[in-house]
Amino acid sequence: MINFRYFMFLVFLFCSFSGQTNTSEKHNNAFRNFWHPTYLGERLDYCTADGKECGKIVADHYCQMLGYDYSSDNEIAYNIGLTHYLSTSQSCKGWRCNGFMTIVCATGLSHTPPKPYHYREKRFAVPRFNDYRVDWCYDQKQGCGARAANSFCNRMGFMQAKYFVKETQVSATKTIGSQELCFGNQCNAFKLIVCYR
Repeated sequence: MINFRYFMFLVFLFCSFSGQTNTSEKHNNAFRNFWHPTYLGERLDYCTADGKECGKIVADHYCQMLGYDYSSDNEIAYNIGLTHYLSTSQSCKGWRCNGFMTIVCATGLSHTPPKPYHYREKRFAVPRFNDYRVDWCYDQKQGCGARAANSFCNRMGFMQAKYFVKETQVSATKTIGSQELCFGNQCNAFKLIVCYR
């Protein structure tokens, strides 16, 4: 009886460690499904133009073009009708053209967090508010400079403006506070705002 319990305990340990290695591999990767992947505006062909490489190799090249490491899975879609071959401008027309139903791309994730400066500051060149350039003043001729820049940064999810540059003679601007429009060469706007978290 003791030997059986010992044996079952060893089997349990073996299964738990073998399952953990598979899950740790999945936890270190990021996956994305591309349904009906396209290339040059049409569905991606399942093979290369010469027909020598098909399936996984084409899917790997497609994923690498998109910035991923490799393709972990792909499914064929038969008889699409019009497809483009990867890395060429050639296309396939007709009922014999096969493409991909889906391509699953994967990339490795690093467990080292980025340095703080990567996401604490963001530079907004020629900042806009509701399709117009951000006016230099918060309201009509009031709260100019820092108040308007801080309000813009708050709307963008940052705490405050760290640095900003004025630009004169802008043709159209909009104030953030009163949302008034200004047209003509007398309008002033921000050329640059650096926001800080």
